[in-house]
Amino acid sequence: MQLGDSGTQAIAAWQQQVQGVQGWLARHCEQAPRPEGAGVTQGVVLWRQGEQWQPVALWPGQADGAALLSLSEEVRDAGRGLVSQLGEDSLGIGYPVRDLASDEAEGALPGKGALLGAVALRVMLPEALRGRDSAVQTALLPLMQRLEDGVATLERDVLQRSYRSGRQLQDRLSQHLSLLAAVLAEPRFSSAAMQLVSRLASHFEAERVSLGWRRGSRTRVEQISHSAQFNRKMNRIRATETAMDEALDQRISAVWPAPAGPGWEHRVVRAQAALGGMTGLAAVVSLPLLDGAEPLGAVTLERDMPFDAEEVAALESLLALCARALEEKRRNDRPLPLKMAVATSEQLGRLFGPGFLGYKLTGLVLAGLLAFSWLATGEERIAADAILESREQRVMTAPFRGYIDAALVRPGDRVEAGQPLADMETRDLLLERLQWQSELAKFERQEQEMRARGDRAGMNVLAAQRDQAQARLALVDSRLERATLLAPFAGVVVSGDLTQRLGGAVEQGEELFRVSPLDDFRLELEVPERRIDDVRVGQRGELVLAAMTGERLPFVIERLTPQTRSSDGSTRFVVEASLVRDAESIDGAARRELRPGLQGVARIETGENKLIVIWTRELVDWLRLTLWRWWG
Repeated sequence: MQLGDSGTQAIAAWQQQVQGVQGWLARHCEQAPRPEGAGVTQGVVLWRQGEQWQPVALWPGQADGAALLSLSEEVRDAGRGLVSQLGEDSLGIGYPVRDLASDEAEGALPGKGALLGAVALRVMLPEALRGRDSAVQTALLPLMQRLEDGVATLERDVLQRSYRSGRQLQDRLSQHLSLLAAVLAEPRFSSAAMQLVSRLASHFEAERVSLGWRRGSRTRVEQISHSAQFNRKMNRIRATETAMDEALDQRISAVWPAPAGPGWEHRVVRAQAALGGMTGLAAVVSLPLLDGAEPLGAVTLERDMPFDAEEVAALESLLALCARALEEKRRNDRPLPLKMAVATSEQLGRLFGPGFLGYKLTGLVLAGLLAFSWLATGEERIAADAILESREQRVMTAPFRGYIDAALVRPGDRVEAGQPLADMETRDLLLERLQWQSELAKFERQEQEMRARGDRAGMNVLAAQRDQAQARLALVDSRLERATLLAPFAGVVVSGDLTQRLGGAVEQGEELFRVSPLDDFRLELEVPERRIDDVRVGQRGELVLAAMTGERLPFVIERLTPQTRSSDGSTRFVVEASLVRDAESIDGAARRELRPGLQGVARIETGENKLIVIWTRELVDWLRLTLWRWWG
């Protein structure tokens, strides 16, 4: 056990308390009065130490205190004053001692404190008082009152000692916190170390305080109080480093000369004595700075007065607070390359050194994944947004200028080849047809009359007029034939809702419908710019549409176009592809569900490659481009 721990301080406080109790019992018994000849001849004090009770004082020293010890235990159990018959010629009186500073402890009475001890005294009765109870009570009364007053004095001494101990502890903690705050306030290791050695020299009146830090297997002096610079080759500096190594090797404080008390005789202090003999100072102490079991450094104090156990304990507790703070500042002051090297070394030590089983398992798993991705291969695919479009669309226009008579279909309706889509109004055309038919009949009568007269010139003119009327009639007939718009093939009406234009006028050539086939589609793939160089005509892939996520539709690349589209700040090239019509994966139900305008995601197969290349391609491309941008 080190002197700086709480156990040593508790032992010292216990010994001091026992000495005070022993002195108090001797004084009380020696100065006790003798009312009517009755006097105190023996005394015992039973005292609590933690959870145990021990007899700590006996007066006189050679007396047999067994009977009084039994009485003191009864007083302890009862928690109040007792009077007991110890023999024909003696009585025992006892009184409890309480700790007034611990009202909240276990067993404490309100306002009286916890039970701390019990005092028992033997009172000898003269023959004149034996058998006379009233006379005995009268003789014992002043002795009981004096015992009560004496116990009150003892309780006050205990309270004062506890108060002084608390004040000393508070003062020590205040000094510790002040020094720790001063060390933490410094931004760098060197300035924090200078604050530490300077304040230690001031607090403990030391001639010189040195701070050393561990470098491998040896300690190197970093700071000395009252010295901004020093020569590391001086014999005194080397002797100080040796003294620090001596304390660090033992992992305990090395004090020369050793304080009085147990636990100091087995410590090696040769280097401390050698340092003291070299500098001519009367006392040297070296204290290790530890982070758990790892040695960080040491502090050596030199002065003309020897160090006692309390000062060493205070130094140990104070340096225990500052060690970690100094180590953090030292690590932060290191150059970045050194930090990286140390961190790498620590990680490698955990990976290949003892312990850290979870770390090693993680390393093995990562190594296995890396080896697998380097050796294994897979199909590389390029993801691209896709939209399904008809390979062709037929535009149905108005055959002549006229009016809409009937709309037979609407957008989204499926039509068969030759199915009527809409009717144009034909009333005016029918009237015009009758007109030209009557004109032709009139020309025939005139021709017969001129042939009868033999008017050949008139017949030639009439023939020209008749040809013109026949042409006009043929034009009207053709318009009547085209008055009903027919579907050119089986498909679906993509656009054209004439139900809102019935009776409305349309111009010749005006678009009325768009019809798209149901079984002939093409894909437009938007390939990212960084992957367009890997796309080739003839490559295959699979398409998953947002409307049919359970179906994978195969396709083949047909054309790479120069057309580009911009989306979300990136450029994409348009690549045309066609669905594989005879693939087994596209069943009849899927074909019936396909329609122009469906969107999804396509994955183009570019060939087999290593998994590590597939997974890191985008990162490698970005690094190459960045390096080219900055360094060429």
